[in-house]
Amino acid sequence: MESKNKVFSYLGFAIKSGNLKIGINAIYTLKTRVYLLILCKSGAANAVREGEKLKNSFGCPMLITKTFTLEELTGRENCKLAAITDENLASAIIANSEQDFTEYSGGHKV
Repeated sequence: MESKNKVFSYLGFAIKSGNLKIGINAIYTLKTRVYLLILCKSGAANAVREGEKLKNSFGCPMLITKTFTLEELTGRENCKLAAITDENLASAIIANSEQDFTEYSGGHKV
């Protein structure tokens, strides 16, 4: 439970500092480096496909939520994909994501 609080805190820092971009269209318009993508577990196949394209384009890891939705994390409705543009925040989220996220490795869902 403590790691969930840390992830909430780090995402809050990213929102306040302007280092969190929410939505597929907003992420496609980014000119800066993306260090982490977060995909909601309730995302449709199209969101997964677009997330995979962005992951390959930016060369960054992508995490998928397991125990909560991205809407709960960000407070935004219909949020299926988010990008972290700060390297330190991205590495902190990855370090505290062992039980609340799974890392996307590609391929089809079984």
